[in-house]
This record gives sequence, C-alpha cells and structure tokens, in this order.
Amino acid sequence: MILAPELVYLDGAFVEGMAIDVDVATGAIRGIGAVVPDDAVHLPGRAVLPGFVNAHSHSFQRAIRGRTQWKPAAQPMADFWSWREQMYAAARSFSPDQIEIVARACFIEMLKAGYTTVGEFHYLQRAGNGQLYDDPNELAKRVLAAAADAGIRIVLLNVCYVTGSIGEPLRPEQARFATPDLDEFLAATANLRETRSDLATVGIAPHSVRAVPRNWLAPLAAAARSFDVPLHMHVNEQPAEVSACEAAYGMRPIELLDSEGVLNERFTGVHGTHASAREIALLGAARASICACPTTERDLGDGLLAAGDVLAAGAGICIGTDSQTIIDPWEEVRLIEYHERLRTLKRVVITTEEADRLDSAPVLIDAGTRAGAASLRVAAGNIAAGLAADLVAVDLTHHALAGWTRDSLAAMLAFSAPADVVSDVWVAGRHVVRDGVHALQDEAFRQYSNVIRAVMP
Repeated sequence: MILAPELVYLDGAFVEGMAIDVDVATGAIRGIGAVVPDDAVHLPGRAVLPGFVNAHSHSFQRAIRGRTQWKPAAQPMADFWSWREQMYAAARSFSPDQIEIVARACFIEMLKAGYTTVGEFHYLQRAGNGQLYDDPNELAKRVLAAAADAGIRIVLLNVCYVTGSIGEPLRPEQARFATPDLDEFLAATANLRETRSDLATVGIAPHSVRAVPRNWLAPLAAAARSFDVPLHMHVNEQPAEVSACEAAYGMRPIELLDSEGVLNERFTGVHGTHASAREIALLGAARASICACPTTERDLGDGLLAAGDVLAAGAGICIGTDSQTIIDPWEEVRLIEYHERLRTLKRVVITTEEADRLDSAPVLIDAGTRAGAASLRVAAGNIAAGLAADLVAVDLTHHALAGWTRDSLAAMLAFSAPADVVSDVWVAGRHVVRDGVHALQDEAFRQYSNVIRAVMP
C-alpha cells in the first residue's frame, strides 16, 4: 500500500509530493519517496504525520470525567488529595466486563484524536474488595483485549502498589491496587509478557515513592533491564509527596531513585511538576524522560513542569492523557509551551533553531510522537523506513486550518487545532479511523454509556 497525501511531515517540516510505502503484511514503513506510482492511495486535502503516542493513561478514569468538577459546599478545599478519594470510589466500582468496556471506549476516543499508541499505567489488579482473581492478570488481560478490539498499539505498564503512603499499609479503598509480594508481581509481569503481539507489549511501573518501598526500587529496575522493557513511575507530582519523601529518606523522590540505580534511558518519570534543579539535572544525566500530562496537571492543580529546563538538561519530554479529562494530543503538546510562557513570563520559550528561525512547533510535535515512542520503547513515532506505519492524516480543509501554508501549518496544528482535525488513522498499516469514524464507535460508546449510568448514576 502506498499513501500519497498532499503533504507529509518529515524532519520537522511538511513536504509536498512524497509517498509513503507501507508493507501491510508487517505493518512497517518500507520507505518514503518522491515517485508516486499510479496505484497509490491518493489523499488530496490531507497531511500525514506520525501517530501520536500517549505515554501515560489510566483508562478507567475516563469514567469520572465531569464527575469531579464540583465540591460540596461544606468542603473547605478541593485539591489532588480530595480528587483522589473520588477516584478511589470509582476504581472500586467496576467489574472485569465493565473495565473492558470502559477501556475500549477510551481507546477508541484516543484513536479518533490521533493517538496510535497508549502506555496504559495499569493498577487495577484485584476485585473491588481486594480479593485476587483466579488469574492474577485478569484485569490486565481485559485491558489488552479492549486495546486489541479498538486497534490501538498498547504498552501495558504493569503497576506495583504496596503501601498507602510511605511506611504505611494500604487503606481499604486502595485494596484493589495491592501487589504485596515482589516475586509474585514479577512472575505476573513475566506471564503478561507471554501475551505479547505485534500491537501489545508490557512494561514495569512502580506506582510512586508513596506506594512502593525503597527496597523494591532496585529489584524492579533490575527486572526492567532483564526484561528489556520501559520503567515508568509517578514522581514529584505534589509538594506533599516531596516532603514525605524527604522526611522518610532525607532525599527528594528523584534523588532517591538515583541513589537506588533506577534512573537510566528506559526510565520515565510522570509529571515531575515539583522536580528541583538538581533532580532535573539527574534526569538529564541519565537520559531519562518526563511524561507531561498538562491537561490533567491543570485540572488537579498539580503545578507547572519546568519543561525548558528539562529539555536543556538533556532529558526527554513526552505526553500523556492520564485521567482522561481531555483526550486531545494537540492540547497536551501546546500546553507544554504555554505553561512555560506562564512560568517564565516569556513567549516562544521551547524552540529548535533552523537557519534564522526559532520555532516551537517541531519540538512540541516531537514530544507527542517520537519522544513518546522512545519512552515506551516502541519502533514508531516517526515516518521512516523500518518503523511502524502508525500514521495520522489531518484534514487541510478543516475550518481551523483555513489559510494554512506549508510554513504555518505545523504551528497551526500545534497551537490552534482541535482534535477533530484528524480525519484518518493507521496503526501498523491498518486503517482504523476513516473520515473521522471508527467502525466500533457507536456500539462501544453505547455500551460505555450504559455502564456509566449503571455504576455512577
């Protein structure tokens, strides 16, 4: 299959007259060339980019969208910690069938927005009452099945969750997350890896310094190296988390991870909104990454990531939808730059230099594509021979892009486009969204709505 769109995004710019040769049997790109054969699939009025990579998702939290945006009049303050209690209540509510239905609808919404890969930070491990299922990986396999139905590439980041806060037992409302035995957790993760497919792989995710004992960190990092998988972890999301870590260990969270040998190129810290200059330097020296989730971070009042400092230190930045408040990769990437403008009181802060022009758009698109693929260790995120044919087409006739030129289009997309500018999506060469429509969307969203109304009226 050869795709011949009006424009192709290559090396940070849109190029005319290029064709993408896709090997449908392998799902990989064979090559890109200027010769467009007669049998090519012509895509007039379309520009094709690499598919976006959602490096941090909790799909079940799609269920609380719109249900945590108010507080009782008698409640003095709403913050991350009060939101967390509402999230816990939702997490206890769903059966395995319902978790699969919610995940499938969430993944279809991601595909329609232009995400072709999701890193699912999976920490629903048990029944709502804390009991193990006969298969310890029952819920993980339900999420993998939902991804397969939707047609999205998934890296299931299997989460270990041991303590309620540092040195304290899990609370009853956290019982569904429990992985109390390290060997059993690693065995379950190894078992999950046997379910690998062309669109599904597995990683390891210590939840946070709040939820994982210090003496688990080095063995988990060693297991990630042994399995050759990504290692993701929530870090420095809230000031209280940082203070608790300092009180318990005499170090801040990223400093603790460094002391335990966790930081390296396979490590991604999620959020990092309260990372110190020293911690950012440690991430950069290790060539680790930060996954920014700006739409969630602004919703929860987490704070602003010092993205410019992170990139200057040599660490990577990718994006995630996290709590599914919004599923829109354009919004995630533009907020990386816009939040830096708010933080520094400057404009055009995060840039790449080409000739005499300083431009933010290529850096932001890179964060949404190549950097996410690197974080999840998948061969995608760029349009190049040998990489996965995970592609998105945008509709150049969309009203939000009126007046585009080849020079302005990247900035229009990165700073102004809504999610529905995406018209078509291919995952491993499979055309999963056509003219904005996913084949399963009507039934998936109907089932999803029925579940939500039954469980969370």
